[in-house]
Amino acid sequence: MTTAVILLWVSAGLLLLHYAGYPLALALAAGLVGRRRGAEPAGGGPLKVSVLISARNEERHIGARIENLLAQDYEGPVEILVGSDASTDGTDRIVSGFDGVRLLRSETRSGKPRMLQALRRMATGDVLVFTDADTVFAPGTIGSLVQPFADPRVGCVDGVRLNSLDGSTCESTYMKYERWIKRMCSSFGAVLGGTGAVFALRASAFSPLAEDRSDDFELAVMARMQGFGCVCAPGAVAVEPSPDDRAQYRRMVRIVSWMSGSGLRMFAMALSRGRAGLALQLLVHKILRWISGYLLVTATVCAGLLSAAAPFSCIFWLLMAFHTLALAGLLLGDAMPGPAKFPFYFWVMNLASMVGFARMVMGRPVETWDRRALRTETRT
Repeated sequence: MTTAVILLWVSAGLLLLHYAGYPLALALAAGLVGRRRGAEPAGGGPLKVSVLISARNEERHIGARIENLLAQDYEGPVEILVGSDASTDGTDRIVSGFDGVRLLRSETRSGKPRMLQALRRMATGDVLVFTDADTVFAPGTIGSLVQPFADPRVGCVDGVRLNSLDGSTCESTYMKYERWIKRMCSSFGAVLGGTGAVFALRASAFSPLAEDRSDDFELAVMARMQGFGCVCAPGAVAVEPSPDDRAQYRRMVRIVSWMSGSGLRMFAMALSRGRAGLALQLLVHKILRWISGYLLVTATVCAGLLSAAAPFSCIFWLLMAFHTLALAGLLLGDAMPGPAKFPFYFWVMNLASMVGFARMVMGRPVETWDRRALRTETRT
């Protein structure tokens, strides 16, 4: 039974480190550091902005998306670049109808990361703003994203993504927690990752892991790897619909299967470059999250094996009550009171992470693009 005891306490300890110790440490650190002071605006006028959008068959949204960007009141120059990933609907025609908007078309499926790589090569802005085709920026969002770059230490600025749909889903519930974490990290320039719908990068900090990669998580962490800070801009708000829990589960499997591999690579890179703080944050914030489901299963099985003893019996039945509530949330759906659905949301997120992480380990990440050469034509 000694092995079961060790596994139980190690699993429980790592779960507590991620879900309790890490948030508490961030809150204490943020309190000690205080709110990060912004630098005075740099001379030479406002920075030029390049907005990058990768789109495939987005004729329902792309026109409104461009109009929303054109309506932003940023005082500096803004160029809008749209990458059409072999769209077969009216996306290209709609984009071409806007004067000054540049269209980059891929004749074969390339995927979002490669499209963003190609758009970056076209971009001429000092700041790159990344967003999605079905997103709506609140007024002043571009200005809010750009303002922190007045501080030359800042390489990445993350915004706030809100759900435009009524009600809560596993993803929207998780995002509330993640926004709090990011606010704490922002106090000392240590936000870990960007929000794909609304984040910005200093053009000189664009440094993806490889030519076929440009994920929002990777780009933000690689900016940190170069010594830049990453902060959050609360005034940069993007609204987009979130899919239901079933669709979110599939999307999270895909995201984790892709992100976990890059996370492990950047963890090793941070260690090799002597960036111990970044490596520790990647371990506690991301890697432990991706394996939390495995840790909880291990803790439950070990507690069950040890349940003949009173302390372990209590732990086992508390865990079983948590799992039962998760099952009830699955069966009852919206009839389940909101707070009581937390165990269900937890398991949707973590089961997706378990599957995605397993696919990464087996060398079978979920990819939605063809690994063929990017053949493009540009239009202005």
